[in-house]
Amino acid sequence: MKFVKRISLFFIYPLFMFAVGFTSNMMLMDFFYPSTSQNRKQISGEEYVKEQLPVSVGDSHVVTANTKYIVQQYDILKQQLTQAEEPAPDKFIGLDRQKLAQEIEDYNRNPSLTDQEKGFTYMELVSFSDDKVVVKKSYEPKEETKGFFLINENHYVVVYDHTLSQVFMNTDILVEGLPQKLQQEIINMKYIQDEGELYNFLESYSS
Repeated sequence: MKFVKRISLFFIYPLFMFAVGFTSNMMLMDFFYPSTSQNRKQISGEEYVKEQLPVSVGDSHVVTANTKYIVQQYDILKQQLTQAEEPAPDKFIGLDRQKLAQEIEDYNRNPSLTDQEKGFTYMELVSFSDDKVVVKKSYEPKEETKGFFLINENHYVVVYDHTLSQVFMNTDILVEGLPQKLQQEIINMKYIQDEGELYNFLESYSS
């Protein structure tokens, strides 16, 4: 019997120590590597809910001093688009996309005098990110007056545009009633440089 007890103890003691060691090892693994434990739970069929990280308020995109500010200029008449990088206006700094769009709408209602002189029509937000903001300004420049021609037609002065292809204005001014030198100039198609000079002529010689 003593021999049997010794044999039993010989097998039981190592098994006991192995169980203690295995349990200790699993506890240490759970403590130092919790993700491994979670994976084991998934594999074993236990329900595992991934923790959702809260979204930081700092994640919202805003215009900063380091944001590239690209201005596209579109000529409506020529259908030409150019662009250049400019310093972002101070009032744009710190704005998110929605507030920047509102600021642009306000600008459309009250554009700068410089833009008005260039024929400004509309400004829009093309793209927005922390790194780069692109806006587009459309312009419709006034066509430059290229002059007129005074021509004798059926004894009356007729005003043509600079291309001589379209009548700009018919007048009641008789060519014969004008000074001799002016008559000759009109017979030879007198050139008028701009509307100001044209209206001075009309005021001087209209009946």
